[in-house]
Amino acid sequence: MMEPAQQPAMVLTPARVSQPQSEAPASVTVIDRTLIEASGARELYEVLKLVPGMAAVKVDGNVPSVAYHPTQARDQRRMLVLLDGRSQYQPGLSRVSWNDMPVDIRDVERIEVTRGPAAAAYGANAFTAVINIITRDPRDISKSGVTVQGGNNGIRDAHLLGVHRLENGALRASVSRRADNGYDEPFEGESLPDGKRIETLNTEWVWDADARNTLMVQAGGSRSRLERQQEAGVADIGEYQGDPVQKGERAFVSLQWQHNFSRTHQLQVHTYGQYNQEITDFNVCYRDPVTGQTGPGGGLFFSQELRDLYLQNGSDMGATFAAFPADADATNRYLTLQGAGAPFCAGSELDIQEVRYDLEIQDTLQLTRWARLVSGAEIRHDRVQSDSYLGGTQDNISYRFFGNLALDVLDPVTVNLGGYWERDQISGDHFSPRAGVNWRLLPGHHLRYVYSEALRTPDIYEERANINIQAQTLSPPFADNTKALLGWAPAYFFVTQQSPGTFEPERIRSWEVGYYGQFSAIELDVRYFQESLTNLLSTALNPFEFEPSNEGWVNHQGTEAQLSWRPSVSHLFRVTGAHIHTDTNVKTERRLAARDSGSALWSWQFSRQWAFSSAYYLSNDYNDNVFERADVQLRFRHRAGPTELEWRAVVQHGLNKAPVVFAENHYQQDRMWLGVTVRI
Repeated sequence: MMEPAQQPAMVLTPARVSQPQSEAPASVTVIDRTLIEASGARELYEVLKLVPGMAAVKVDGNVPSVAYHPTQARDQRRMLVLLDGRSQYQPGLSRVSWNDMPVDIRDVERIEVTRGPAAAAYGANAFTAVINIITRDPRDISKSGVTVQGGNNGIRDAHLLGVHRLENGALRASVSRRADNGYDEPFEGESLPDGKRIETLNTEWVWDADARNTLMVQAGGSRSRLERQQEAGVADIGEYQGDPVQKGERAFVSLQWQHNFSRTHQLQVHTYGQYNQEITDFNVCYRDPVTGQTGPGGGLFFSQELRDLYLQNGSDMGATFAAFPADADATNRYLTLQGAGAPFCAGSELDIQEVRYDLEIQDTLQLTRWARLVSGAEIRHDRVQSDSYLGGTQDNISYRFFGNLALDVLDPVTVNLGGYWERDQISGDHFSPRAGVNWRLLPGHHLRYVYSEALRTPDIYEERANINIQAQTLSPPFADNTKALLGWAPAYFFVTQQSPGTFEPERIRSWEVGYYGQFSAIELDVRYFQESLTNLLSTALNPFEFEPSNEGWVNHQGTEAQLSWRPSVSHLFRVTGAHIHTDTNVKTERRLAARDSGSALWSWQFSRQWAFSSAYYLSNDYNDNVFERADVQLRFRHRAGPTELEWRAVVQHGLNKAPVVFAENHYQQDRMWLGVTVRI
C-alpha cells in the first residue's frame, strides 16, 4: 500500500472556515493557479469543465451557461457564485453573468467548488453548488506584467497587471480586454451575430495594520458589448433594422476587516456595494397584420386598441388576431393608420439596473479542543429598476443568521451541523439545514455522509413581472402624432404580462456518501448522491410565452469521481467523471442533463523553459448533441536581462461535428491563439 500523503488541502468554502478537505461537510473540487494555467483556458468559465458534474458551455450564442447537475439549457438560476465573498447572483433575473464578471482569468488564484447544496452556509440560491472564486493576493505577487494574445475567429485579448509594495501591505491593479467573433459556422446559410467585447478592471489593496488587524479594499468593474440574435417572436411580425446589441456595465466596491482576538477567536466584517446595468437595443419595422408587408398598418402592434383586445382575450395572441376583424375599435385604428402613408418603425430596449448593498459579520470561535463554531449575521438590500421587465422599481430587503458547529466527538469522527435562517420581503421566512459526518478509517482514508436541504427563492422578475415594451423612438409621422395615430402616448407593444406573485421557493433535498483518499502521489474523491428537486419554475416566462407554474420536479442520482496524480514535480495527471440519471416531468429540464461527462488533463514541465499540457472534455449528451473536445498548449519561458517572457500557443480541436446544445452553435474550424506575457 502507498504511504499516506501529507496533510489534505485546506478548503474555506463548505463551512465558511478553513479546514482540511477530508473533514469538510461536502465534496469539494479545488482548481488552483497551476491547474488554471495548465488548462489553457482564455475565459474563466471554461476552466470549470474540470469539475465533475459541471456544464460550462456557450448555449445562447456568446453567453456562457455554467451549472452543476444542469437541467435547462439556459439555466443560470440554481447555483451561487462568489467572487472574493461577493455574491455574483443577480436578483433581478436570477442569473450569473459570466461575461460581465469584473475579473480576468489571470487575476484568479484559486477556485473552490462545493458540489452539493450549501444553503446552510450561504442561504437561498446556494441551491445545487457554490463556486468560490478567490483572486490573487497582492502580497504574493512579485512582478508586474502585460499579456497580449491573438488568434483566429477574431480572438484579441490583452491584460495589464501592476503591483506595488507598501510598508505594511500591497496594492494590485489589473485591466483586461478580450474579444472574439463567437461561433463561426453559418446556420441555414446565414452567419448569426454572437461576437463580443469585454473590458474589466480589478483592484485590491491589503494593509496589515498590526499583528491582529488586516484591512482589504477592493474595487473594479466591467463593460461589455454583445451581439445578440434576433428574437424569433419579433422577427415573425417585423423586419429588424440591424441586429440587436446588448451593452452592459458593472461596478463594485468592497471593504473587509479581519481581527484576531486570539489564535482561537477571529472576527470578520465585510461590506460591499455593486451595480449592474444591461440594455439591449433593437429597431424593427413592423409588418401590416393584414398584408404581411411592412407599412403603416404595422403600427397596430403598438396601439392602445390592440392592447385592450389582447387583454380581453385572456392574453392569448392567437385569439386576439382571430377577434381583430370583428372588433370595431381595433379595425378603426387600423384604418386610421393607413392614412400615415409611411412604414411604421420603432426602436425599443430591454433594460435592467440592479443595485445591491450587503453587510456581513462572521465570528469564528474555537470553543474547546474538540468544538469550533462559525456564526454570523447578514443584511442585504437589493433594488432592481426596469421599465420593460418590471414597469418601474422593486426592492427586496433580507435578514440572515447562520451557524456551523464542527465537533470532534471521537478521535476518528468529525460531525458538522449547520443551519441558515433568513427572511426577505418576497418569500418570507426559511431555514436551510445540513448535517455531515466524516470518519477517518485510516490515515489518508476518510468516509463522509452529508444530508442537506436548500431553496431557491423566486427572483424579483418571477414574482413581480410587469412586462411593458415601450417604443423609445418612432419613425415619422408617428413620432410627432403618437397619440392621434396610435391611441396613446407613449406607445407600448400590445403584448404585456404580469406575474401572479404566488410562487413558492424551489426546493432540493440531497444526501451523499463519499470517500476521500490521499496517498503519496494520488488524491481521490468519490461520491454517490441522490437529489430531489421540487416546486421548480420550469416553464417559460417571457413576453411571448408566459406560463407561470411551480409544478416542475427533477430527481438526480449518480456517481462522481475526481483523481489527481503527481508522480513527480514536473508531471500532473487529473481525471474527472460523472454518471448521472435524471428523471423529470418537464422535457426542457433534460436539455443540459448529460448522462455521462468527464475530463482528463496532463501537464508536463519537461525542462526549465518548456512545458506542455493537453486536456480532453466529454459530455454525452447536451440536447442529443455530444460535446467532445481536445485542447493542446505549449509554453516557453525565458529571460531577457531582468525581464521574463512567457510564450504560449493553444489549440482547441472539436473531436466531432456536433453543435453545442443547439443547431446554431457550431464551430467551422479549430480555435487557436498565440500569446506572450512580459513580466518586469
